[in-house]
Amino acid sequence: MLAGALALNVVVAQEEKLIEVKSANVLNVRYVGNQEVRELIGNVHIVQSSPGEVIKIWCDSASRYMETDKIELFGNVKLVRDNVTLISTEAVYFGNERRAEMTKGVRLIRGHSVLTSRFGEYFAQEKRAHFKGSVRVVDSTSSTLSDELTYFEEEEKSIAVGSVQVFNSEDNLTVFGDSLIYLEKQKYTIVPKNPKMMQVDTASSGLIDTLLVVSRVMEAYQDTLQRFIARGDVVMVRNDFAARCGEATYFLKRDRIVLGDQPDSGPPAKAVRPSDRVVRAGAGLAGQPVVWHEENQLTGDSIVITTKERKLRSVYVEGRAMAVSRADSVRRQRFDQLTAREITMYFYDGKIAQIDAERTATSLYYLVEEAEPNGVNRSSGDRIVMEFQDGKVDRIKIVGGVEGKYFPESMITRREPEYNLDGFKWIANRPRRQQLQIVNESYE
Repeated sequence: MLAGALALNVVVAQEEKLIEVKSANVLNVRYVGNQEVRELIGNVHIVQSSPGEVIKIWCDSASRYMETDKIELFGNVKLVRDNVTLISTEAVYFGNERRAEMTKGVRLIRGHSVLTSRFGEYFAQEKRAHFKGSVRVVDSTSSTLSDELTYFEEEEKSIAVGSVQVFNSEDNLTVFGDSLIYLEKQKYTIVPKNPKMMQVDTASSGLIDTLLVVSRVMEAYQDTLQRFIARGDVVMVRNDFAARCGEATYFLKRDRIVLGDQPDSGPPAKAVRPSDRVVRAGAGLAGQPVVWHEENQLTGDSIVITTKERKLRSVYVEGRAMAVSRADSVRRQRFDQLTAREITMYFYDGKIAQIDAERTATSLYYLVEEAEPNGVNRSSGDRIVMEFQDGKVDRIKIVGGVEGKYFPESMITRREPEYNLDGFKWIANRPRRQQLQIVNESYE
């Protein structure tokens, strides 16, 4: 080891940025043109000091161009600044700029996070790092893939661009998007364009169920509530239900999804007659939440979906609450209807067990006798409870202020829309799995 030569600790001061060779087994000097090049071989350790920071570099060998202060680093390259460590097989370090460039693959380690990519560039002065090519970030709970990623050290902010995927192994959940912004201090993530979410779950029976969510913007808060928020033209599909709304909040740890309205940016829908209230392609919805389960449709100002062990437990609707189901597969204008200020639909083993309508409840129920239509009952009360058996209405109970009226078959035939309850609409654009594009192809 050239202890004598290196004991001098060759120091060059440029603009108060000090580069010091701490160690090397061999020192050779050569010239490229008029520029002196110092070749350091074996156990190379270099330090650059400047006010308030120190950059430490290790490698197997290095070529230092004295005039430009460019250092080419080869073999087991490691650069450390504070709690950031960069590792590569080769790199170029520009001392004047305090910038490192790694063109043959790079690994960044910071705390519990590890980033790898094909190309990396680190700007020590700006405390910024930029990576390109198969970028992957892995921490204790998630992994993120993208084409490019920029990390701002002081702000603790990351911006990922191009084919972004974030996989959360704890919840078996993946978010896709064109880009992503992550604020570490706030534990906040936003996917501002083309976000999609997919959560795969395997039930105790062994069946696989998948929740798919598509919206205009998607956000995640990794605080104590652990929630995802989807905003704008939200579409949601799972094996046992589907939904559309203006805004959805998914509380991961509470097994709860809250659906809400959002002002529609488009032109107001034209007024329609009651007989025309079959809504297609979202017309007239303006983001109002709607949930479908089998042949049942629920609408209202807000809807709360509660699950237990990934199975539907209840759907609660508040404000202009309405439940609709098709009463007759042949007579397509006939719909059983229920309205109230609040409606709760309860499930048992994946099937409807009970519907509870409270506060100004009104029902419209079509009757069938010996397989023949037999008119319709319209009833109202303070509370209406419908109990189900094998997915069919078994009993209807009305409590408080009971009123009812029967309309015979001869009166309602071909005039069914005239008897619909106020606010009735049958929404025909129920989302299907094959309509949702996940990773450039329809999800089957």
